[in-house]
Amino acid sequence: MAFNVVDGWTVPGFTHDRELGNGASGRVMLATDDMTSTKVAIKYLGAGLATDEAFLSRFRESARALSQLEDPNVVDLYDFVETPDGAAIVMQYAEGVSLRRVLAVQGPTGPLAALSMLGGTLLGLAAAHEAGVVHGAMRPANVLVDANGNATLTDFATSPAGTEAQSAPPYAAPELWDGAPATVATDVYAATAVFYECLTGRPPYAGRNMARLHREAPVPADEVPGPLRHLIHQGLAKDPAERPRSVADFLGALEDAAVSAYGPSWEAQGRGRLAELAALAATQPEPPKPKASRSSGRNPIVAVTGKQPGSGGARTRWILAAVAALMVVGVAAGATAMLRDGENPPPDPAPAQSSSPQPTLPAGGVDGKPLATQIDQAVAQANGAQFSYRQTGCCGFPATAKGTFGLVHGQQPSYSLTFAGSGSARKAVRGVIVEDRLYLRAGRRWKSSALGASGYSEVADQVRQGSSARNLTSLMRLATKLTKEESTETGTIYEGAVPAGQIEAYMPKPFTDMVRATGAQQIAFAIKIDTGHRPVAFWVRAGAEDGRHQMMHGSYTKWGPKPPIKAPRAA
Repeated sequence: MAFNVVDGWTVPGFTHDRELGNGASGRVMLATDDMTSTKVAIKYLGAGLATDEAFLSRFRESARALSQLEDPNVVDLYDFVETPDGAAIVMQYAEGVSLRRVLAVQGPTGPLAALSMLGGTLLGLAAAHEAGVVHGAMRPANVLVDANGNATLTDFATSPAGTEAQSAPPYAAPELWDGAPATVATDVYAATAVFYECLTGRPPYAGRNMARLHREAPVPADEVPGPLRHLIHQGLAKDPAERPRSVADFLGALEDAAVSAYGPSWEAQGRGRLAELAALAATQPEPPKPKASRSSGRNPIVAVTGKQPGSGGARTRWILAAVAALMVVGVAAGATAMLRDGENPPPDPAPAQSSSPQPTLPAGGVDGKPLATQIDQAVAQANGAQFSYRQTGCCGFPATAKGTFGLVHGQQPSYSLTFAGSGSARKAVRGVIVEDRLYLRAGRRWKSSALGASGYSEVADQVRQGSSARNLTSLMRLATKLTKEESTETGTIYEGAVPAGQIEAYMPKPFTDMVRATGAQQIAFAIKIDTGHRPVAFWVRAGAEDGRHQMMHGSYTKWGPKPPIKAPRAA
């Protein structure tokens, strides 16, 4: 059977392959991107959600946050598409088996697999909570288990406000039944209820009056293994104030309980067992959807990370981090247009004339040295920001990164980030950079290596140097050409160029590598600063736009005081 359209339409630029799931919130299709041939999952929202303006308004905000989230325990959301025909979520297609299917086919998973599942879902929730998004209605159908036993979360924020309890009754915290909004505490409760089901084969409460059971029935912790009972009591506490204050706190309690009861190898054993159960479940038919659930139920895909909604059926193009090197970078005018928040690119500027000509000024009439000092001072006062970074082009060196950095006077910035490169460092990982060390998360532990050595350490150094605001101001100081665009409400763009010789003499390795790899005679750059002289966005290019070139580009948001980024305790 062909699946050319869903409810009379198809997201432009995609061809449907087959149906993956169908539930109350919408129909999920496996599709192929016509431009990149990449497989994706598209959830076409049901008419009830697609016409619910309150839900759409709320989800747009969540989609914008999720689109900035790159975490191995959360399925990527690529795009949220709204057209006159309907609304749809374009997301990562991640092969695997839903936890709901595993439980229906296999029953209880055993304590080690249950702990591994809970750890993975808590890591995904922690990443989403840090981005300001709560799940709201987590259940086994929203947990995907891959061939390696890793648990990944999907369907964030897809239940309309006030309906979360009805969307997932067996996992809904008491306060949701009273009309309270979904919070971090309700996500902790739902994750614990799913954990309980993995241990026992059934949710903690079942019956006609779910609201009363969640509010009043004793926590049934006696039915789980003794060493894990306190986790159930903590996570299923009736009062949200008595639950762990954060997912990170709950992860710490989980780690302590698991190591104490099952030894330091508990995680590897649990993940292996979960992989076995998923492989067995994959050979069995998909179980019927629970009648009590109003969720998409059968959806084996994970969450979305979407771009800002388009209009009139237009779709924002995306490329996976794994194929970042294939990204097509715009010409210089196009890159400047991106910095100008979508305005039409300006004509090629004529050299500006100073009212009092000064031979020492760069071509273009802007003195970069005092401007760079203003930016450095503003950045130092702000103390840190959130950032994104990407390097693309010929000759290798692809890199992507998102996260937060903090500044300490006299030291290199410290980073907490998710990043990826190429080769053995192609998979996105979470890391911390402090001084000259990289710390990579390996399960619940951290491993340390010297920054810049090889693999992820080399990519991490590339990201830190390329996204450094101090290096951007160094370009301003070295510029032999520097022009100023017209100021707008969102900031002012400065565009300039630095000779290759100056780059080789004064700039760090990522910049010199760009020059050597492309054979460029100069590096061109553009920096957008806000009214407080803090960087907002930038691009740096070596080589001709339509030829052999390398390009860095990135953005900064939420400048302001940040808590110190400390080195984790490495194993």
